[in-house]
Amino acid sequence: MTTSDGRDSATAPRRQRLPKLSHDFRQLWSASAISQLGTQVSELAIPLAAIIALHAGPAGVGALAAMGYLPAAVFGLYAGAWADRLSRRRIMIAADIARLAVLATVPVAFALGVLTIGQLYAVAFGVGTLSVFFDTASPALLPALVARDDLARANSRLQISEQGAAVLGPGLAGWLVGSIGAPLAVAADAVSYLASAVFLGRIRSEPSSGQRADSHGRIHAEIGEGVREVAASKQLRSIAIAAAIINLFGRMMVVLVPLYLIRDGHYRAFAVGLVFAVGSVGFLIGAAVADRIVSRIGLGPAILAGGTVAAVALLLIAAPPARLAGLGTAVAMFFYGVGALIFTVSNATLRQTVTPPDLLGRVTSSMRMLTWTAQPIAGVLAAWLGTRVGLHGALWIGALGALLAPIPLVTGNLARADPSRPTQGPASPA
Repeated sequence: MTTSDGRDSATAPRRQRLPKLSHDFRQLWSASAISQLGTQVSELAIPLAAIIALHAGPAGVGALAAMGYLPAAVFGLYAGAWADRLSRRRIMIAADIARLAVLATVPVAFALGVLTIGQLYAVAFGVGTLSVFFDTASPALLPALVARDDLARANSRLQISEQGAAVLGPGLAGWLVGSIGAPLAVAADAVSYLASAVFLGRIRSEPSSGQRADSHGRIHAEIGEGVREVAASKQLRSIAIAAAIINLFGRMMVVLVPLYLIRDGHYRAFAVGLVFAVGSVGFLIGAAVADRIVSRIGLGPAILAGGTVAAVALLLIAAPPARLAGLGTAVAMFFYGVGALIFTVSNATLRQTVTPPDLLGRVTSSMRMLTWTAQPIAGVLAAWLGTRVGLHGALWIGALGALLAPIPLVTGNLARADPSRPTQGPASPA
């Protein structure tokens, strides 16, 4: 068989054999991209509103951050159960509209002169709760919108937009805060959720994979099914443990690095920002190449390689002397970003490939639960170790601790994971 220009289709370039991702996926991608950009704006604008408009101190800003993290640990497993009970698309639309309403209270209250720090705590908690439901339903919806062989490519595209938002969002937030003030800048995020809901509403099909015939059972029993599904699979279990280790020690180091660069390395604030900006490029590159890595070496090896690169890269933060810590951190964050995104895209694809559709929400939330729990622990650990053994000593503990992450990946036989093998449930323990 030949192509339209007379060439043999077997030798035609690979790009001609790759079909376009579906219309429905493009709507999901657009919704995710615009809401992620808006979220990055509010993640800076809300704390700045507390600092500038309400004169909040370190305790107030720290409590604000904690209120945003807390819902993931509290509601994560419930979000997974509901994602398997109801239409995932409708859950996402409802979360978008609710986030719009919650965030809109900030500029309204500011305009009326009644904005308080208590309201910002409630807004952070409310948006965090709704985001857990949205972020759990989204990956569970994806397999219903794209072909099995396109999952890695679709996950990679979603991560490109998410990491791009992480790079562009803070700059946009700074410009908006400087132009119209922090409380009004929050309105930009509210508008982004409205746009996200519109794109989700344009998805043509209403997948039934997230709708259970029997949705009236005990929710805790349903949550238990998801937890047992992960616990019974050596591969899924090993990924969850490795992700928790990397997040625990990696986030602990990220908390301490700015303080270390300024106090011990005598870097200025602008230089610290530049270090992280250079490092963030690695996250974009990792998202862009992840599907190609998966195509070349396979899902399991890609998970193992990505997790190992991310863990080893953190050594470059602790190893250099303080005067070279900025260069070491920039290089470390670059390679950490590449490895972390290959790991993230690959393990999401494996999970979507091997998990039954009616369990995907609960399996996703069960695997993420360890990571969600690790995030607040990392902040506490950073504070304790930083005062007990010093900043550099704490960074060494973090770097060495992260090296534990590849161990469960190796013992979990990830190198042997075969996504091409038809599977009705999670990969069985080997």
